[in-house]
Amino acid sequence: MPPPLRLQHIHLPSPSPTNLPPYSLASKLQSLLRRHHLNFKDSPSANPPPPPFLISFTPLPIYTLGRRQSSPLSPQELTRLSRPLSYQNQTLPVTTSHSPRGGLTTYHGPGQVVLWPVLDIHSKRHKTFTVRCYSRLLENTTIATLEKMFRIRAFTTEDPGVWSRVRDGEEAKKIAALGVHLRRHVSGLGTAINVDMPGTDEVLSERENPWRRIVACGIEGKTVTCVREVVAHITAGEGPGLRGTEEVADFWGRELSERIGVDGVDKISGGRVAELLEEAVVRSEEGWEGGEEGYVEEVRRGLGGWVEEALDRGV
Repeated sequence: MPPPLRLQHIHLPSPSPTNLPPYSLASKLQSLLRRHHLNFKDSPSANPPPPPFLISFTPLPIYTLGRRQSSPLSPQELTRLSRPLSYQNQTLPVTTSHSPRGGLTTYHGPGQVVLWPVLDIHSKRHKTFTVRCYSRLLENTTIATLEKMFRIRAFTTEDPGVWSRVRDGEEAKKIAALGVHLRRHVSGLGTAINVDMPGTDEVLSERENPWRRIVACGIEGKTVTCVREVVAHITAGEGPGLRGTEEVADFWGRELSERIGVDGVDKISGGRVAELLEEAVVRSEEGWEGGEEGYVEEVRRGLGGWVEEALDRGV
């Protein structure tokens, strides 16, 4: 009898507030895992069936441009987006990149957790999904995570993403972004939850608030919030405390595993993460890019220290 099918959760650690995984490195890992699924679809008898994966990470600051961004950024726009960002008294570099998702420009960075499932939505080894049902799966998994972890009432609207209200009666603000890219029914991209980062209206300085530099996803008149901001107003400040991004990722993964009908989650950590990242770079066309090799080296050096400490704390 084959072993039970389990979701494989690969969390890219953050060795320090300024040494976060580059978005480009996570993208290469995603490509590697998608290739495993596509190879199996091409030659089922020659390749073992891959499990569903989940990649979670908090990246260095980056603005990604969706497919609706048909015209290139002007030099002035590019300069504005690329200015360094101040975060926790540290100065972080900011990059820009094109993304295969829909929409216009959005932001990913510190205080946010990015969640990318990699699975075949037509696989008979777990529940199957249409494209629309898969998007709804990501939305509902995010809504359930926010409700169960933080008692946040989140919901969908006619605009993409997951939304919430800081106070009853106020206009809805986006608390999680959603972007999907499918290749022969193998998923890419996913959800990004704003955990502890400035909302659009909280901090007006573009140096400290990355949302002040863009119209998020091109939706005029809409603003962004985060878990911290909403939780602070739940039951007059007596709501549940804020959790870290990795804890949110773990909960989201467990919720996803139940909803796709697999037998739980295996968390991949430590040296295996570094090995997967190195394999992803070697198999990519681009090879090592700025900051990627240094991040992987930091992960390897830290295996005897901060990883074990984090495991001891149960995070």
